[in-house]
Amino acid sequence: MKKVLMLLLLLLLLTPCAFVFATVTVSPERVTTIDGSPALYDTEGRLYHVRLSPASEWHIPVPLSDMGKWLPVVAVNAEDGRFYRHFGLDPIALGRAIVQDILRMKTVSGASTITAQVIRLSVSEREHRKRNLLTKLREFIMAVKIERVLTKPQILECYLNLAPFGGNIRGVQAASMIYFGKTASQISPGEACLLIGMLKGPALFRPDTKPKAAITRRNEIISLMERKKVFTHDEASRARLEELPRRKFPLPSRAFHFSELVLSQNPEHKSSRYDTTLDLEIQTKLEGIIGQALNDVPSNVTIAAGITDNRTGGIVAWCGNARFGYSTEPSSWVDCGRALRSPGSTLKPFAYLTAIEAGILTPSTLLADSSAAFSGRAPRNFDLTYRGAVTARTALHESLNAPAVRVLRRSGNDRVLSLMRSAGYRHLTQSAEFYGDSLILGGCDVTLLEQLEAYTFLASEGVHRGLKVLTDETVSRERLATSAGCWIIGDILRHDGTFSGGRKLSLKTGTSYGLRDAWACSWRPGYTVCVWAGNPEGASWEGLVGARISAPTAVKIHRMLPNSPWYERPGNLITRRVCTVSGKPPTALCPSAKLEWAIDGVTHTTPCDIHGVKSAVNMPRELSVTGGKNSSFSIISPIPGASYYYAPLDTQRAIPFKAEGTDGRIWWYVDGEYCGMSQGKSSYIHALDDGEHTVSAVDEAGRTSAVNVKVYTPGKRPMGEKLF
Repeated sequence: MKKVLMLLLLLLLLTPCAFVFATVTVSPERVTTIDGSPALYDTEGRLYHVRLSPASEWHIPVPLSDMGKWLPVVAVNAEDGRFYRHFGLDPIALGRAIVQDILRMKTVSGASTITAQVIRLSVSEREHRKRNLLTKLREFIMAVKIERVLTKPQILECYLNLAPFGGNIRGVQAASMIYFGKTASQISPGEACLLIGMLKGPALFRPDTKPKAAITRRNEIISLMERKKVFTHDEASRARLEELPRRKFPLPSRAFHFSELVLSQNPEHKSSRYDTTLDLEIQTKLEGIIGQALNDVPSNVTIAAGITDNRTGGIVAWCGNARFGYSTEPSSWVDCGRALRSPGSTLKPFAYLTAIEAGILTPSTLLADSSAAFSGRAPRNFDLTYRGAVTARTALHESLNAPAVRVLRRSGNDRVLSLMRSAGYRHLTQSAEFYGDSLILGGCDVTLLEQLEAYTFLASEGVHRGLKVLTDETVSRERLATSAGCWIIGDILRHDGTFSGGRKLSLKTGTSYGLRDAWACSWRPGYTVCVWAGNPEGASWEGLVGARISAPTAVKIHRMLPNSPWYERPGNLITRRVCTVSGKPPTALCPSAKLEWAIDGVTHTTPCDIHGVKSAVNMPRELSVTGGKNSSFSIISPIPGASYYYAPLDTQRAIPFKAEGTDGRIWWYVDGEYCGMSQGKSSYIHALDDGEHTVSAVDEAGRTSAVNVKVYTPGKRPMGEKLF
């Protein structure tokens, strides 16, 4: 009868335990998923940027293989000596703890295994469970179950990645880097004992706040390791002589703007580790070059630059603002490389490429740099002169405005705009009619990032791929132009002399209207480099000229990059004889001929129509107009009928007033009210409020000129508009 009662009592005790054991579940993902700090690594696996984790901790999970020789073995021998022999629950330790607690009527020792600690850190803490007997029972059950699906090394890896090390430091990698300034794989036996000793009470044994307690606890662990033959006597002696760290080391925070770009573009990234396309050595050199270039500009002007690897489309270096971290200017934190700015003349190559691809243009094609056929609104060049008849090669290389507009019109505004959008200019969202001729002269907004993508397309011989910032990121590839067409553009813009430091590179500069943006977009077979300089708030400065600031900086960047042979000539790129004057295939009447590039089967073969009988030269009207300045008095800035857009942060709102046709004094009026005076070729700078204005000028001879302009600030609420 007694045996039956004992059996029933045993069943009564075991049944609830069996029920609890059956109902408590835990998945491997629940244990191994760690929301660590976003940690960014470069192409060589170098950690260069770390941010706080979602739990506001410094937490850098790493594989067990990256934890070095000492940390894992010291942790097992100090925390759970039978770790590799038990099944998640250590009956010997549990029995010892129960006996000691009963005999002394208080908690003397714990019985938690490393596996149970992993459950506590990964499950109980996340669920904010109270520390009581029921929670302890659940952890023991989960520990037993998780041992069935995870290996011992996996469990140990989780433990060392989840363990707290005082304050907001979690995991051995972050602790090693903060306390010792080195990775977990590099720490010494004494340093390993110091860290593992903190696990008994992170707040009680911190070397920075409790140095005496920390060194006592460390030496206890060292002695334990010596008794267990983990350390030799000599290793233990040397470990005791190691000094405590005297300061905490900051975690790396390099390449801030690139890191922002990575994190903002990949919000759904499933890991806290980001393997990026950045090359830390190239990034360091880039920062040094553009930082040095700041010595030549005012304190309110900054520089941004980016470099791509043409083989992959990966951004290998990016600096959105050279003044970040070095200036007290309120805008020094802004990533100017992602801000919309006027591109100046940097879009011209895409109009020429469209024309070359259509077969209507070769480098020797004659173009008119004149005001003819523009109905009094001819675009002027940067030096305010016209050169008359020029070749397409000269027009693009010297960035002449009137020829560029003619090429845009001949190619078709829609076709050129379509190519630009496909190449990467995503902010060109308006219609071709909206932009008009200004599309090719900088009358739109782009970003440095878009410039980098579009010029990487040119550098990749007509193959477009989206730029990427993660090494395992897959980007689409699409051929938008022939390699022959891109080769011709690169040949026209190629430099290989003193200016380029003896290296071959293609380069296009740009300067926005009002001297607000200075650009240089350049490439070689290996890399594409784009540089922007300007005031983040949109203010102008007379020195903001692409050829003066951005181009020399781009050349210096190229010189520090690995060199490579120039592009091989595409198979369908041929040379053909053309008339020296017209650039078209010569006839018997042409006095001389030369060789020029053409695309086989694409370039038109219309013969020369300039040279006629009896040595007559029949120049079209627009080509017969000579260069030189207009002799009549007229306002050339603001541009008649133009619309001006201020940046929202532009506090100066300045527009240069300038007229030509006189060397004397000029009196300026806005909406009939006098506002100032200029002398001859100099400009008068004046701010215009939003709205429509009439700007007029009078010279000493009494001649007058007037233009109408419109001024806008995007995002600004018009005067008088109600909020509700």
